[in-house]
Amino acid sequence: MKMDLLSKLSRGIFCKAPDKKKRAAMLLAYIVAGSFFVLFLKPVYLVSILIVLVPPALANFFWLKNSRKKVLVFSIATTLLFALPVELSCRLADVWDVQSVLPRIFGLIPLENILFAFLNFFWILSFYEYFIDDDRLRGISKRFKYLIGLYLLLNFAVFGLYLYNSQIVALNYFTMALLVLIVPASIIYAKKISLIKKAIWPTIFFALVFFIYETVSLVIGSWWWPGEYLLSFQFFGQTFPIDDVIIWYFLSTPALIGGYEYFCDDWK
Repeated sequence: MKMDLLSKLSRGIFCKAPDKKKRAAMLLAYIVAGSFFVLFLKPVYLVSILIVLVPPALANFFWLKNSRKKVLVFSIATTLLFALPVELSCRLADVWDVQSVLPRIFGLIPLENILFAFLNFFWILSFYEYFIDDDRLRGISKRFKYLIGLYLLLNFAVFGLYLYNSQIVALNYFTMALLVLIVPASIIYAKKISLIKKAIWPTIFFALVFFIYETVSLVIGSWWWPGEYLLSFQFFGQTFPIDDVIIWYFLSTPALIGGYEYFCDDWK
C-alpha cells in the first residue's frame, strides 16, 4: 500500500514538472516568434504590444485556477494608481518615450505605455502564481488596503505637485527607481529573505522577454531613450541605457513580486 502511494505521488510530481517546463518554453518561444514577426511587419507600438505580449499573458492567466481574481485586482490597481504617476514623473524628465497613436494624458503619458505597464504586472504575477507559487486558493490579504493608501498618497503627491510646478516631480531613472523600487523592495525583502529565492526564476525569464522585445522595439522605432543616464551605449545606432537593464530587467520583477506577496498574497 505504501509503495503504491509513493509510486502515485512520484508519477504526479514528475509528470507535472515537465508540463510546466514545456509551457514556460512555449511562452518564450512565442515571444521570439512574435518579435521576429513584428521586426518584419514593423507595426506601430500598440499593434506590436497586441501581437507579442497579449497572447502569452492571457494564456498564462487562463492556466491559473485559483489566483485569477487576485492577480487581476492587483494588476489593475497598480496600473491605475502606480503606473500613471510614475509614467508622468519619468516623461517630465524625458527618461523614455514611445511611439503613440492614441491621445496622451496631459499631453505626456502614452496610453500605449499604460497598457504595457498593465501587461507587465499582469503577466509577471500570472507567471509567478502558476510556475512558482502553486496557484493556491487564497483570498486577497487584508493588507491590500494599506497598499491602496500608499498608492493614493503617491498620486496626491505627484499630481498635486505637477499642478503646482511640474518640474518638481520630474524624476530621472535612478531617482525614480530608488524611491519606488529599491527602497520599498529592500524593506520587504529584509523582512523575508527567503522570498528572494522565489523571485529568481521569474526575474531571469522576464529579463529575457524584456531584452528580446525591447531590442525589437528599439530597432523598429517603438521605444527610445532621450534623457540622461548613469551609463549608456549605442545599440543598433540608438542610445541604450544600462540604467534600464539594471532597473527594469533585474529590479522591477522582484519589487513587483515582493509587493504582491506582502500586500495581496499570503506572505509565504
